[in-house]
Amino acid sequence: MSDFNYKLKLIEAPTEGSPGSRISLKVNVEEATEEVSRVYISVPEYGIYEVLRKETDTLFSLNYYIPYDAPYGKYDVSIWAVSKSNKRGPATNIIFTVK
Repeated sequence: MSDFNYKLKLIEAPTEGSPGSRISLKVNVEEATEEVSRVYISVPEYGIYEVLRKETDTLFSLNYYIPYDAPYGKYDVSIWAVSKSNKRGPATNIIFTVK
């Protein structure tokens, strides 16, 4: 287990969308044991890895367009933070549905 821990609070996290639509995600990293450098989101089964934009020391956001050719279905999405010393923290997983 990593010695970099925190609570990841999903402030704005849609659970569904349609191909071509824009989604907005906002997360707050609370009680971090080290300073947070970056927050990532991934859909590993499709090779999607994005870095969220740092708005404050604890608030991160992402605007993303679902690809027009995205297949319908449910996707496992992982979100995690990385510390200034490049330690990866625990991931939070959500299910996102393209419909």
